[in-house]
Formats: sequence, structure tokens, C-alpha cells
Amino acid sequence: MYNIGIIMGGVMPVPAVCGGAIETLITSIVKRYSKEDGLRLTIFSVYHKEAVEVAKKYPDVRFVWTHTNTFWNLSKHAVFLAVRELTGKTVRVLQRHYNEIAPMIQNEKFDLLIVEGGDEQAVIDIAKGYKREQLVFHAHIHFIPKEEIVKGFGYMIGVSEFVKEEYMKACKLPVKAHVLKNAIDVERFSRTVSEEQKSSIRKKLGLSEKDFVVLYVGRIMEIKGVLELMRAIIGLEDKYIKLLIMGSANSGKWAFSPYERKVKKRSEQHKERIIFTGYVDNAEVYQYASVADVQCVPTLIEEAAPLTVLEAMAEGLPLIVTKSGGVAEYVDESTALTIGKENVVKDLSRAICYMKEHPEVRKKMSDAARKQSKKYDEAIYYKNFIEVIDKIIDENRENTNDN
Repeated sequence: MYNIGIIMGGVMPVPAVCGGAIETLITSIVKRYSKEDGLRLTIFSVYHKEAVEVAKKYPDVRFVWTHTNTFWNLSKHAVFLAVRELTGKTVRVLQRHYNEIAPMIQNEKFDLLIVEGGDEQAVIDIAKGYKREQLVFHAHIHFIPKEEIVKGFGYMIGVSEFVKEEYMKACKLPVKAHVLKNAIDVERFSRTVSEEQKSSIRKKLGLSEKDFVVLYVGRIMEIKGVLELMRAIIGLEDKYIKLLIMGSANSGKWAFSPYERKVKKRSEQHKERIIFTGYVDNAEVYQYASVADVQCVPTLIEEAAPLTVLEAMAEGLPLIVTKSGGVAEYVDESTALTIGKENVVKDLSRAICYMKEHPEVRKKMSDAARKQSKKYDEAIYYKNFIEVIDKIIDENRENTNDN
């Protein structure tokens, strides 16, 4: 049995009782883990009282909790921050989360250590005695690695071919790469909402039955193209086309950035066209999505693989997306209209009008989206995860035999 350690970023826990995209993905692995798959699974997670209770449901998974908010760890972290501020040096053995797991990683040899967010350099520093081939970097974003990261990690896993290829371009040393596509709990996002519930939600949001609702779900950030989408809606003559915005700057109820203030102010200036809900708990998103006719993902950067695309498909929503990074690997012309980023406001306006004018197209896209979303369910994700880990182990075994 192979010993696999998954090192989380040390901010939010697994199980994902506090949310978090990466934490939710790893929780889907935890939920389906079986010793029969030939792996011993250890999760290095920050301590959270509720997460510890939920973890009891999965006795076969070993959880190692780091207590980052104890007086001792906070004191060491204060020294870590002071040294970095004064000298520019990063003494990672003083860093919370990583300093606590270092002894176990060094004393109990793992066959593979998989890094899931956080400070990847810190893992290299504490993984004394490990070969490059035993360290795996799981890239969830468009990540261009520095030389130190390439030297430390012999493997990378990308959430799309785009992420994998961009990472590999920066590598001057040999790195073996695999793709593990993202996933969601499809059943959770495809739950049925009754017509009575939809009517109630529309009334709550101030929407009439005639309104054509364009949905945006995600973080309220400049790179996400939220203001561009607002301008596209405001510029349309058809007053029945409305925009429903759900999200916040940092995926939290109390986050409020300067850009988010701009979005909120603009929405207040155009209350008749734009509804800004702010943060909505992920468990409730599907209810609001049920009153939408189409969802927009107008990102202005190269996205790795946004989960909102998968969630929209599971909800049966036709998509309008920008040509961005790995997005095209998850959607196709049967589920989404893809536009460029050069004239995004004008192209968004055209795409939205087209969608409204062609209900038969929306119906076909909706059906195709629900069908396609099933390819990205958590059960399939776990199966693919095991396959990727098996491939890495086999490659390492072959390299050992060759040597």
C-alpha cells in the first residue's frame, strides 16, 4: 500500500466546512476514498472544530490537524513576518501550518506528497530527504513556476491542458505532467426548483415574468469582467433584459473591496436593470440560478478552469463565456457561446440579445449542458484522481528499476 500525503494550504479546513474550491475538491476524494484502491491517504489540514467532527465519518482517512492559532504558533509566525519584513528572507520553519507538519513528513516517509495550494516553496523546505519525483504540485490556477519550484517538484497535475502546457513552458528541468479535470457535486447543483419557488424568488428579487435574466456568479474582481458585463446590459435598449450578480470579492460575507464598491454603486444607479445580491452561500446558488435564462462568465484573463462553468451546466443554464485559458476544454458549441476578449462589451451585448431572441437554442443548450455536466461529477473525479496517482507511482517504479 502506497503512502500518500495531501498538504492543504493551511487557511481553510478539509472536510470543507468553510467552503473553498480546492478544499471542496479534496473533500470529494475523502468522501469516496477506499483502502481497496491501494493507497493510504493522509490529509494535512488546518484545525477546525466542525471539520474534526465531520472527519469522523471517514475513519479510513488519516487527518493531521495543525493548530495555527495557538499562542506558540502565532508567536513564531509573528517572528516569521518580522524577519521577512526586516531582511526580506523567508524562514519557513517559522511559518504556521508548515512548521507543525515538518517533523511528521521527515520522520514518516511518504511515497508521494501532493501540494494543494498554499506555499509550495515551504513544502520543498520541510520535505528534507525526499526526491523531486516524490513531490507533486497540483496547479489549480494559471501558474507560471519559478526555477525553485521546478527544481523541487518532479511532477505537476493541472486542472486543464492549458494549465499543464503553460506550466511546462517555464520548466528548464524535466517535469512529468498530468491533467486532472475539475469536478462538482452535480446532484447538488441540478436539484429541481418548483414553479412556485421560482415565482417566489423572482418576486423577492423584484423580477417580473417578462424579464430575461442574465446571471453572473463568482468573485467580484476586475479580472472577472463584472463591470464590462454591467455595461453590456445597461447599453441594451431592451429594458426586460436584467442582470443578476451573486458574489463578493473574497468569497465571504464580509469581504468588500474597492472594486466591489464600484460594482455595488453602479448597480444602485441602475436598480431597474441590475440586481446585486452580494455573497450567497454556495448551497443556495442553485435556487437563484433557477430564475436565470443564461449565465455569463466574462473573464478578462486566462482562466484555469472556473467551477462556475460546471455549476452552470449542472443547473441547465446556457453559457456565454470569453475565450479564456482552459474554459474551452469544459464547454463546447453545444453548451456555450464563446466570444473574444478584445471587444468584450459589444460582443457580450450581441450574445445576450441572440440568446434572448432564440429560445429554441437555449433549450438545446440547456439539455446539452445537463448531459455534459455529468462528465464532471465528483465520483468520476475520484476515479480519475486514483488513475493519475497510479500512473505517477508506476512511472516512479519504472525509473527506480531502470536505475
